[in-house]
Amino acid sequence: MITKDNLKKVLSFLGFEKEAVGEYYSKIYSTCSVHVDFDNEALIYPENKGLVINDKTTSNFSHNENFVVFECVCRLLSKGYRPEHIELEPKWQLGREAKSGKADIVVKDENGNALIIIECKTAGAEYNKEVKNTEEYGGQLFSYWQQENATRWLALYSSDWKDDDIIVKSQVINCTDDANIAKMADKDKGILIYRNAHNDEERFKVWDETYNKTWLDNLIFDDDSQAYNIGIPPLRKNKLRDFTPDDKIVNRFEEILRHNNVSDKENAFNRLVALFICKLVDEIKKQDFEEVEFQYKPGTDTYESLQDRLQRLHTQGMEEFMKEKIFYVAADYAERLFMQYTGKKRKQAIEDLNNTIRILKFYSNNDFAFKDVHNEELFFQNGKILVEVVQLFQPYRIVYPSKHQLLGDLFEQLLNKGFKQNEGQFFTPTPITRFIWDCLPLQTYISNHGLPNVIDYACGAGHFLTEAVEAINAVRKNNENSWVEKHIYGIEKDYRLARVSKISMFMNGAGGANIIFGDGLENYKDKGIENGAFDILVANPPYSVSGFKSHLKLRNNNFLLLNVITNDGKEIETLFVERIAQLLRPQGLAAVVLPASILSNSSNSYITAREELLKNFYIRAIVSFGSKTFGATGTNTVTLFLERYQEPPCVAKLTEDSVDAIMSGGDISNFTDKQILADYLRMQDVSEDDYLRFIRREPNLAELSANQYFRVYADAFNMATVTLPKKCSEEEAKCIRMEKFYDFVLGVERDKLYYFALVREQRTLVITAPTDNNAQKEFLGYDWSNRKGAEGIVINIPGGKMYRHENRFARGTLASAVRNSFVGANTQLADDLMKYVDYHWLKDMFDWTRAEFDRSMKIQQGSFSKVQSKYPLVILEDLFVKVKGKTTKIPKEEIKVEGNIPVVTQESNNVISGYTNTEDVITDIPLLVFGDHSCTFKYVNFPFVRGADGTQLIKCDTQKIVIKYLFHYLSNTNIVNQDKYERHFKYLKMQQVPLPPLNIQTKIVSECDAIDADCNNSRVTIEACRNKISYIFENLEKECNGGISNVSLSDLVNIKNGLNYVLDNDGEQYTIVGVKDFQDYFTPVFSELDTVRIHDELSEDYKLQKDDILCVRSNGSKKLVGRFLYIGDIPEDTTFSGFTLRLRLKNDEIYAKFLCYYLRTKKVREIMTGNSKGSNIQSVNQKTLYSLAVPIPSMDEQKRILQEVSDYEYQIQENQKIIQGCAERKKAVLKHYLN
Repeated sequence: MITKDNLKKVLSFLGFEKEAVGEYYSKIYSTCSVHVDFDNEALIYPENKGLVINDKTTSNFSHNENFVVFECVCRLLSKGYRPEHIELEPKWQLGREAKSGKADIVVKDENGNALIIIECKTAGAEYNKEVKNTEEYGGQLFSYWQQENATRWLALYSSDWKDDDIIVKSQVINCTDDANIAKMADKDKGILIYRNAHNDEERFKVWDETYNKTWLDNLIFDDDSQAYNIGIPPLRKNKLRDFTPDDKIVNRFEEILRHNNVSDKENAFNRLVALFICKLVDEIKKQDFEEVEFQYKPGTDTYESLQDRLQRLHTQGMEEFMKEKIFYVAADYAERLFMQYTGKKRKQAIEDLNNTIRILKFYSNNDFAFKDVHNEELFFQNGKILVEVVQLFQPYRIVYPSKHQLLGDLFEQLLNKGFKQNEGQFFTPTPITRFIWDCLPLQTYISNHGLPNVIDYACGAGHFLTEAVEAINAVRKNNENSWVEKHIYGIEKDYRLARVSKISMFMNGAGGANIIFGDGLENYKDKGIENGAFDILVANPPYSVSGFKSHLKLRNNNFLLLNVITNDGKEIETLFVERIAQLLRPQGLAAVVLPASILSNSSNSYITAREELLKNFYIRAIVSFGSKTFGATGTNTVTLFLERYQEPPCVAKLTEDSVDAIMSGGDISNFTDKQILADYLRMQDVSEDDYLRFIRREPNLAELSANQYFRVYADAFNMATVTLPKKCSEEEAKCIRMEKFYDFVLGVERDKLYYFALVREQRTLVITAPTDNNAQKEFLGYDWSNRKGAEGIVINIPGGKMYRHENRFARGTLASAVRNSFVGANTQLADDLMKYVDYHWLKDMFDWTRAEFDRSMKIQQGSFSKVQSKYPLVILEDLFVKVKGKTTKIPKEEIKVEGNIPVVTQESNNVISGYTNTEDVITDIPLLVFGDHSCTFKYVNFPFVRGADGTQLIKCDTQKIVIKYLFHYLSNTNIVNQDKYERHFKYLKMQQVPLPPLNIQTKIVSECDAIDADCNNSRVTIEACRNKISYIFENLEKECNGGISNVSLSDLVNIKNGLNYVLDNDGEQYTIVGVKDFQDYFTPVFSELDTVRIHDELSEDYKLQKDDILCVRSNGSKKLVGRFLYIGDIPEDTTFSGFTLRLRLKNDEIYAKFLCYYLRTKKVREIMTGNSKGSNIQSVNQKTLYSLAVPIPSMDEQKRILQEVSDYEYQIQENQKIIQGCAERKKAVLKHYLN
């Protein structure tokens, strides 16, 4: 802001010079001089040269706005306006109530008519307020226009002194009708124009409805603008500016569509894409100093000339970017045609032909038709929309050498609102594209192989490709994207989407990327698309497209899978699976989103697709996403993370040779063949002798039925119908049946051996997203909104549980776990992430026991009972022994607070839940108590009885297993369906347990017990610190030597009841603090807060601020009523539930944190619970709180106490970290000894 304090610097910047006498500054212009007298605080204008001042209050230092007016006048004089044409503070009668108003500056033309009315405001809030007023009802400017009807321009003006520079902001309104709109108004009286308006209200309505509240930036003082001859200056490339969030482009675009009654948003988006192509080619072709062609020039352009220019740009852009030729007819085509053939001008023929071309060119639908156009009237209606859209985007730059985040986000918003997805076509949400790229081991790959060639063979809107550029640049630390021209490729079959993808690449700073309009299943060698040409393939190809095969016309490629897909088959995704192997080089990487059925569907095409995967790739990881991932589609998907085998030699062929050797029954002394067979037979629990006899076809069906594995084949064959010759003996029939049996089963066995050999050494990471909708939202970090005007993805927590938004190479994330899977390494994950993760030997994901082997893979969590360990594995139930003596249970209502005998239940927080005095005590100890519903384990080594509800006793053979080893092992194991409410003992009994020697078990127990001791010590420390804090605040008078005053809480805070809200799936989303978030916390854990969607807009009173305090107002449990939470740094738009109260400080007598500590004391709690009301729900009210007396020391004393408390809080936090780390430490111990 320009003030008296910095005015001298401003004057120096403007070229004023200090006079020899006094604090007097002057500047001489060609027509006059201007002065500033600091001694008398006067701004001296050239009144002697004709400048008129109607109110002298504008000529002093009393208001900062006067300095803005003064600076503006100086700028007008510098521009060439004469002093006699400038008037300050003309006074008019305004409005119906005849209130007086004074414009700051009126500039007149040479004839004395008003040319410009300028309203000056100080920079910032005052200027922005007047912009808002003008847009709401016309503000001061339209009232002034009422007094000077001939005015041609209205202007708001501010100037600011910032960083030793004058920053000018000036927005201008054109008071003259656009000639094209005036022409429309002649034919349609419903179109409002200025010349038909008679007062300020009507003029504002014209500006609002017809001209869409259009402002022109800095028109009066632009370098290309001349004094008295103001016109829209040419828009040059170097004047294009960056988008900012305040521009609200998407909202303004939607408003243009709304007020012009454009309902087809998909068509509107397609037209916008065409305009972006025009703008792109225009920006790229122009030099910085050149005037851009993507602009509407009022007074010069007609709707026809604008569209002709856009058509030409679009033709250039489509050929440049998409290699597509568009037919374009220039406006002077007819004249040039006749000149070419005759050398003469045939005037009438030229006019007729021009008119015909004009009608065909403009009065019909084209690439810029936001509305249907088939006559002149509709052409003008569409022309108005087109101008508004062009004017909306023309001031901004959209071509950058590297990613411009805001521009990319803007295009994504427009895409989400304007593009309808067709059959088999689902856009990949940007958080998923980010997660998938974060999962790939780019650092290692680029280090070993150099810059990769990347392809998305079904690139859609280009999300995977834009993220590819970001991900690779993060490794290369590169700020320019010229490399993409040779390394980034996308193919898209949908013409509209191919254009969108190309524009998206430009808007993300990677316009050089190769986007091919074509079929992702086809090769285009001339465009760089050929087999074996790519290092990385990332894609989300189409699924389930009806009858696609009949429309598939491939010239340069073929597929094995086409032989097994029927003519009316839908499974196009299987072809895209085979395509992965075609495109990737050896050791190439792939991440492909596919329907979950790709792993288990038993039709021939899916089986063949799985065969292609197993023959060509290591399956490094599988991520199973839930139905909320892709919004309304409801499709369950998996993302396969693949690495192509290092070849030659061909892994599939070598494996085939090994299986041939084994199945021949001959010598397999070759180590690999021998090991394959040994591993396979160990898995099937079949002896080598029995198996070799089997493949030599020696055992009969009766013998085979005696073996558990072979019996499956025998049973299946016995149920099958075998066709026999009409005339054959019983013995011949028996031989035929056996021959057919072995033909069948040995073929299956061959397949099993072959695929077992391929996968037996592969480890696969499986990540399974939750199925519950709310849990999915937390996992993904986003949700979907159907709210009108806000449709699409809503980001709640960037990255969710999947990746770290601020660091794509962060360790300890699910993305890092996938990255590490490519090198066979496990990842240390927090408990809240481990529940999504399983590591499996890939062979364990197949069912090898069935008579039919369809290569299906099962990934559901809990589907596998096998555990990886170097020690023997035993089924837990096989270790059980009967508990000796009593196994007493007592019901919950018989559990007492005091008694002789402890009671152990399945509750998770305490080992002992209460007491009893029964004599029927369980004494066969130690043993484990398992919570059948809660899945908790408790090691009990004292006499006890158990709760009747859902407790199971586990006693094991101590000659085989140390019971406390079993406790530590099971406590770190996921149980099938443990997140569901059901009985789990049936699953637990079948759990496999590693059985190391007893001395190893004892070592594991010793180290885990030491960790538990650390944990217990930390709990003791935390409790001691909390007691010390309580003591301080319960004995404040003693702590402060009596220097306190008792003040009623009503004098310290305002209290407000929490929000009682109506849930609305389409409402605004807010974070909310509820009763569940209090527990024993001093401040809430913000990452664990729930979110709600609320129908009505939330007032500021219901939004939490830093230093607020919350209290539980009512609850079914008296233990919770009257608990307090301190609110520190809080996420924006966080509210509090109706069962809580918010306390907000009125003054600065007390620190909020100090007050909260006091309110949490036992003394206050007793008062609160003693006054709680309600029969079932316990509650306190504001009156009870307001009546509390609060002891207040001095602010210095409060500060000292808070510092002492903060030391205790630090100890609490450090010990909480120790407790939180204990689980991971115990897992590390188990892993060290067992794996």
